[in-house]
Amino acid sequence: MNEQSLNEKQTSDLPATRAEARSGISIVWLIPLVALLVGAWLAYKAWSETGPTITISFKTAEGLEAGKTKIKYKNVEIGQIRSIELSDDLSHVIVTAELVRNAKHYLTQSTRFWVVRARIAADEVSGLSTLLSGAYIGIDPGKEGDSARHFVGLEAPPVLTDDTPGSHFFLRADNLSSLDVGSPVYYRMIKVGQVIGYRFAEDGQSVEIDVFIHSPHDKQVNSNTRFWNASGLEISLDANGIKVSAESLVTVMMGGIAFETPRKLSQVEPVAKDREFVLFKNREATILENPTLKIEYVLHFSGSVRGLSLGAPVEFRGIPVGEVIDIDMEFNAESNEIMIPVTIEFIPESIIFKGVPNQIEFIRSHHKTVMNTFVKRGMRAQLKTGNYMTGQLFVDLDFIPDTPIASINWEKTPPVFPTTPTPFEEISTTLTSLIKKLKNLPLDKIGSQFQDTVIKLTSTMQKTEQLVHALNTSVTPSIIATLDQTQKMLSTVEQTIQSDSSTQRDLQDVFDELSKAARSIRIMADYLERHPEALIHGKREN
Repeated sequence: MNEQSLNEKQTSDLPATRAEARSGISIVWLIPLVALLVGAWLAYKAWSETGPTITISFKTAEGLEAGKTKIKYKNVEIGQIRSIELSDDLSHVIVTAELVRNAKHYLTQSTRFWVVRARIAADEVSGLSTLLSGAYIGIDPGKEGDSARHFVGLEAPPVLTDDTPGSHFFLRADNLSSLDVGSPVYYRMIKVGQVIGYRFAEDGQSVEIDVFIHSPHDKQVNSNTRFWNASGLEISLDANGIKVSAESLVTVMMGGIAFETPRKLSQVEPVAKDREFVLFKNREATILENPTLKIEYVLHFSGSVRGLSLGAPVEFRGIPVGEVIDIDMEFNAESNEIMIPVTIEFIPESIIFKGVPNQIEFIRSHHKTVMNTFVKRGMRAQLKTGNYMTGQLFVDLDFIPDTPIASINWEKTPPVFPTTPTPFEEISTTLTSLIKKLKNLPLDKIGSQFQDTVIKLTSTMQKTEQLVHALNTSVTPSIIATLDQTQKMLSTVEQTIQSDSSTQRDLQDVFDELSKAARSIRIMADYLERHPEALIHGKREN
């Protein structure tokens, strides 16, 4: 009992407690609020830093790995692959990637993606760093087109990126030859561009080739620039021997293009980008061809054209001025003859007219007058042998002296240009004419007359021999006696005219007397000239 009373006494001594209601918000509630704000900020930050998600389709996923393969631009990481999936039809793979936020401005329809791997080409080696770091996806940001998020990847790196300075040009050729994407373009044997694409023309009869010339070399291209296929080796044979030339080793292996502007064309017009040019088959063709003006002529040769083929050159004293473009065989109903017209393409631009500033315009307006003048002076077309081993012929234009008068028939289409036979044909014609004349000779009659002449000549020879024999027997002794007498007479004359002979002394005295007489006559003549009256009165005494 005492214990209980003691506890009650102690409890009664404690102060009494009183519960009171609190007013306001407890500080404990700030913790979730702060957490909410931090989470919202982190979510906003994550959202603001998250770039666009894109999909790229490739044929294979070789070298690609989700969560590891990067997307780089100029070797700067701008994204990463998140996943790789097969397409529904199993024809390709779909790569889902996430890029940095500021990359969305360059994701347009012209943006290109490709897998960067180690590649070895004829003219360059690229992507060697991927042998250690692994493949990555390259990007060429596009500036044209609408925004896009789905792309088709390239199977090979593009030849050019969108930010490369320079100009595009289009070339038209009969065929692609050995050219390919990446084939170099040369100017004065320096690489200044490359082929970036090719396709068939709309008519399907030619090929259009896209080339890109880097800046500032694109300024070398003007309206008179000529492009030609520089693929392979160029082999030529001249008086100095065999010459082998090539733009570079690359053009020998994978082809190439070269260009230049002929110095003889003084007029240079500005050229627009994307201009179309003709791609010639070789450098020589750029001299022959003239896209501005070509003149076709028809040639009628009287002899055989065996050895003349399409593409055979037309030359003027060894300088190419055109080529053969057609050889036909026609039947002339009026003359009942089979004719072989040869159509040539003459390039008047190959002739330089001194003192004329605008060559092309002058040729366009005066080519008929010029050609008529040439023909009037004797210009003719003639077949000549270009190679005696192969028998190949070419058409030679030259001025032939003393040639019959002829003119160009401009009424025909194409005009008919006058020709002249080859020297061999002239010799053959002369021999044929001579043989015909020989056949027409009366050989039987001439033979009998010749036989009579031989008989008479034999008789004459016999008589002549008899006459000579008679002369030897009768005339010869008389001639010998005459010669002896003549020799004696000459000896007498020689003795007479010797200096110590009496005859010589007598002649000398005569000459002295004649000299004295001449001197007296001269003195008398002088006196009479002074005293003419002496002829009447005589000489006066002193």
